[in-house]
Amino acid sequence: MLYISEPRYVPRVWGSFAAPWLDTPVGEIWWLFHEEGASSLLRNAEDGHSATVADLVISDELPGKYVYPVLLKTLHTADRLSLQVHPGIGGGSPAKEETWIVLSAETEAWMMGGLGDMDRNLFRELLRTGRIEDALQRINLSKGDICHIPPGTVHSLGPGLQILEVQSNCNITYRLYDWGRTGTDGKPRELHLEKGIEAIDWSTGGSPVSAGSDGRIDPLKLKAGYRISYIEGTLNAEIPGGALFFVSSGSVTIRSGGVDSPACLIADLNGGKLTLSGAGYIIEPGGS
Repeated sequence: MLYISEPRYVPRVWGSFAAPWLDTPVGEIWWLFHEEGASSLLRNAEDGHSATVADLVISDELPGKYVYPVLLKTLHTADRLSLQVHPGIGGGSPAKEETWIVLSAETEAWMMGGLGDMDRNLFRELLRTGRIEDALQRINLSKGDICHIPPGTVHSLGPGLQILEVQSNCNITYRLYDWGRTGTDGKPRELHLEKGIEAIDWSTGGSPVSAGSDGRIDPLKLKAGYRISYIEGTLNAEIPGGALFFVSSGSVTIRSGGVDSPACLIADLNGGKLTLSGAGYIIEPGGS
């Protein structure tokens, strides 16, 4: 059975579009989330009744021991994100990895990632003196590029981008540097230097992984706690049990009617069927 997910609009200081009910521009849309005390509202595509992701996890209709394992967002950037890193190198817990799929990109859009040959002392000094940008690899981004960010990868994202972000359901991000920016309260945003430096994968230089192009995932390069598949055309598709489907262009038709992009659907453990006229991504929890 398929459910349609109601998005949550999240303000960010680097966000690119205004919502009339928010004072700060929207930077993230959470298409499917499940955190302690809150989760996405879902509408049954067959009979229209409402439930939450938490309801379906508790009733064993979705995977997840306590929470659904994947968080799905889109990012909308008018300014650069902070320089950050996620925990979990070496398979430790907590752990967070994410995959960025570029949905649209302005000319000369970019991300940063990778430290090269650098030790902790030099890294601290570059942060302290505001020269860290000179030491980071800048990666040009175009529509359809796919980058995987394993735990321990130092990274940032530039302006002029719309990104589909698939990530493990962990809300821990260590902010290392914020480019001298202030938050909505006019004060510098909190940094997490000590925890962040401990979380960096110094053995690899903290580099992102190119995991595909032209919107298509290379399964040999994407090694993650989820699987992502791209489909396009006018076709009937089966969504595996417990999987998400993000409609990136065009529309889908399900029993209750049509759903235009962008949109997110989720199948309970019995799976679901839809007709696609466009393109989208199937995201399945479980290692690739």
